[in-house]
Amino acid sequence: MSSVTRSSTASGPADSPAHGWPPRGERRKRALVRRAIALATCVGLGVAGCGSDDSSSSSSGTSSSQSSSATASTGAGKANTAEVVAAANAFLKTLSDDEKDTALYDFDDEAKAKGWSNFPISLAARNGIEFADLDDDQKAAALKVMETALSEQGYEELEDIRIADEYLSEVGSSGSGGGPGGGDDYGADKYFLALFGEPSETEQFTVQFNGHHAGYNITYYKDDVSLSPTLTAIEPSEFETDGKSYAPLQDKRDTTIAAIGSLSDSELDKAEIDGSFDDLLLGPGNDGPFPDPEGVVVGDLTDKQQDKVTAMIRTWVDDLDEEAAEALIAKYVSEYDETYLGWSGATAIDNKDTYVRVDGPSVWIEFSNQGGIVVDGVHQHTIFRDQTADYGWN
Repeated sequence: MSSVTRSSTASGPADSPAHGWPPRGERRKRALVRRAIALATCVGLGVAGCGSDDSSSSSSGTSSSQSSSATASTGAGKANTAEVVAAANAFLKTLSDDEKDTALYDFDDEAKAKGWSNFPISLAARNGIEFADLDDDQKAAALKVMETALSEQGYEELEDIRIADEYLSEVGSSGSGGGPGGGDDYGADKYFLALFGEPSETEQFTVQFNGHHAGYNITYYKDDVSLSPTLTAIEPSEFETDGKSYAPLQDKRDTTIAAIGSLSDSELDKAEIDGSFDDLLLGPGNDGPFPDPEGVVVGDLTDKQQDKVTAMIRTWVDDLDEEAAEALIAKYVSEYDETYLGWSGATAIDNKDTYVRVDGPSVWIEFSNQGGIVVDGVHQHTIFRDQTADYGWN
């Protein structure tokens, strides 16, 4: 299917019924029914707090052990929690007491949701300790935490994004990028690592790694892990530095365009999302609420089309350690009858208006093309969330 471009006349979602599936009000009723069932289950299990609308209702002074004592996990298991705990503790051992105070937070500290961003660090303060303030051994220990938490491809992508930020700094400072913005606030060492909750094999804790175009919130609870929310982005999409070529997020670009490109003309009409999006709807600093689902139901597509959607989702989930990723993929595929694939603006990889979304009971992915900031040309912002485990559970 060839790519399409639609002129956008709205700046946000409309209330009119969409193409052949329930109107927005009916979809909201269904969502509330699903929520009521979940709440009834929580009550029946005696689980405190799992039906709350406010995931950050606990005070920042609540200890991580208190917050985790009532945790009802919705994870898929297979997490390499023990290995990550060991790597995180090894990193903490390299720090002075003052540095530990900077890097370590209570699990329920509200800074977790507020202290990460894709804006320049001069505009948005970050949680944790900055790589620029670490010596080589400390920096290596910090990166070992991420290398342990991520798969080989996930860690390579993280490192390539850091290299891209260093490239932005160089071309921005020289004025050779051709874009309207500068790159002085970017760089490979302008990244931060924070831990929310003491690293533990029995209680929740979050590894938060953030700078410019990479922002990971990876939460562990016993055998479960959540990669939600995680931002991966890149500018420029392709570049060369120190004699080596880079194309971070190439797998995400290829599979996203393949998934939306597999739709027929009539399916594309059904999949079009109301409104226009010049960036991520639920990116850093905007944690919800999640909107009503829009698009085509993935479970109604052919097996080949569903395989393309699965391949797309994999390029985000497979950034996690391999066994945990496989378990999560199986969970998300099992929910295809309630998972939607949608688009807005355009569907071509070289069009700055291209926006694609996957929205299920659990999985949430946004892929949003952007105009150049430091470097002329199109680049990408993406966000991955799990609606049942954003910043962990409860």
